[in-house]
Amino acid sequence: MLLENFRKLSGFGWPNFRKMRLWRQDKGHSACVEAFLDAIGEGHPAPIPFDELIEISRISIELASS
Repeated sequence: MLLENFRKLSGFGWPNFRKMRLWRQDKGHSACVEAFLDAIGEGHPAPIPFDELIEISRISIELASS
């Protein structure tokens, strides 16, 4: 799969799929905010678990420090 600028997706070796084009970029920010608000409103778990947030933060800090 090849994703170009979040607007064009090309697939090689995938049956029944060649490419998909979007009129605008969709990086998932709106869906993320909506999932977060739904989790708060409905009392569901957070869309991104806390331990994953801590892990990626730790890795980012380690990379910046090296």
